[in-house]
Amino acid sequence: MKKNKGFSMVELIIVIAIMAILAGALAPALIKYIAKSKMSVDMTTAEEIAKAMVVVLTDDEDIDAVIHDTTPQAVSQMDGTNFKAAVCKELGVDSADKIKGKTKKDADGNVISNEFYYKLDTSKNKVEIYYGDQSGSADYMIYPTTGKKLPVD
Repeated sequence: MKKNKGFSMVELIIVIAIMAILAGALAPALIKYIAKSKMSVDMTTAEEIAKAMVVVLTDDEDIDAVIHDTTPQAVSQMDGTNFKAAVCKELGVDSADKIKGKTKKDADGNVISNEFYYKLDTSKNKVEIYYGDQSGSADYMIYPTTGKKLPVD
């Protein structure tokens, strides 16, 4: 009777090669899935920021020194002490500095900041949220619509 002492070297190399091929095929899909999930979280955060701002704008006491911003302003640098505190309270955070995104690259693979920016029209209670780019380009708008530079597909 022949005693089996394990796998041969050829069998091990074949198994390792198959595993490498599978890993190579699945890695890009996994990376894309992770990027989409990060952007999904950032889209939800942007919606929450916008809704919190609109809720706060309905209270006249909280909108002291709020500026009608036609250019995007960093959420971490919101105008008006009471406004900033009320938005943070509505979002359930201690400080606006803690409101950061997860996505690090845009759809083209360019590195972007993880900062949210907002445009605010106080007369219409209208808020637009941008992500990763302070220029106010529609390509980087994340709320109410998502721009084409943000990886959601």
